[in-house]
Amino acid sequence: MMDYITETVEGNKLLETLADIAYIAGQRGFFSGDSREDIAEFISWAKEFEALNEDTDWDETDYQQALEAFTDNKLRIGLA
Repeated sequence: MMDYITETVEGNKLLETLADIAYIAGQRGFFSGDSREDIAEFISWAKEFEALNEDTDWDETDYQQALEAFTDNKLRIGLA
């Protein structure tokens, strides 16, 4: 079962990105007070990140650093 989940997540970059964004936001203690709104925002951010990086070579660019910088920027914008 775990192999299936791992293969599915790895096969769907958007889901992996969404999970990573939610994880990073949680680590940063982000919560707007409306979990449904936060989830909708994270989905939007994941789509935006994937669109911005559709041609990125992740063998040359560090995915985790890029995603953390993107998410931190979004969190700052949301808190402003």
